[in-house]
Amino acid sequence: MKGSTQVLLTLACVAVAATAAAYFLVVPMLRQTEADGAAIEARHAQLVKLERVARRINDLRQEVARLEGALAFFENRLPQEREVDVILREVWVIAEAKSLTPRSVRTAAFETQAQYSFQTITLTLEGPFEGFYEFLLGLERLPRLTKIRQVQIAKSPLKEGVVQAELLMDIFFEKAK
Repeated sequence: MKGSTQVLLTLACVAVAATAAAYFLVVPMLRQTEADGAAIEARHAQLVKLERVARRINDLRQEVARLEGALAFFENRLPQEREVDVILREVWVIAEAKSLTPRSVRTAAFETQAQYSFQTITLTLEGPFEGFYEFLLGLERLPRLTKIRQVQIAKSPLKEGVVQAELLMDIFFEKAK
């Protein structure tokens, strides 16, 4: 019996050693593997988010470049402050070319915004309606930025087909630096 006791005792020691090894080595390794897997998944999710953000940043860069191009386009259409009289002369020439008689031109003080300034002009014209319509089309074709804020048209009491018009318009130009 002595031999079988030794075998049983050896088997019991091996079982205890295996259980201890499993408890102290294998179980912590499994826990660490699960924790590492969770960390990998979390980092993968972060990587996916960062890739989305990187794509959006690239899209935003393209959008900024597009908007800078549009801003440059409009800034190129803004005359220098000293060119406002040139634009007034162009408006006068267009009016006369369309058989309109400019009656008066009144200017207001310059108004300054963040990136540009503008001057409000009140222009009174008289002439044929067709000429007035063509005058408006001519203003639209000007290479500089102008805005007609208000138009008042009245039929001339003295002549058929003749209108008297008053335009309130803004001429935009670069802000003085």
